[in-house]
Amino acid sequence: MVINEEMKSVIENSAFLTIVTMCPDGSPHPIIVGGGTVEGDNVSVGVYAMKVTQENIKKNDCAMLLAAQKFEGGAKGCRFTGNAKVIDGKFVFTATKAESLI
Repeated sequence: MVINEEMKSVIENSAFLTIVTMCPDGSPHPIIVGGGTVEGDNVSVGVYAMKVTQENIKKNDCAMLLAAQKFEGGAKGCRFTGNAKVIDGKFVFTATKAESLI
């Protein structure tokens, strides 16, 4: 597994997550979404609009996800690289690489 228990906690306790997909011209497309749920190496968030994000992952499913959690006395953050898809109204990101940032 790529997402360990500490990283799972950061994701699930983060007020906002940042998802980054790749536009056809090669530029990054970051969006901020609400909290996500983690099952194994999959992170799911509800799709609200995400029109550009959905179009991007149809053409290139590579994505990144960033999570940060602030707490009394410090903060923790993680960056994940992987693939994304939309299933049943949910954006599902599958991590293939994880890095602790803070």
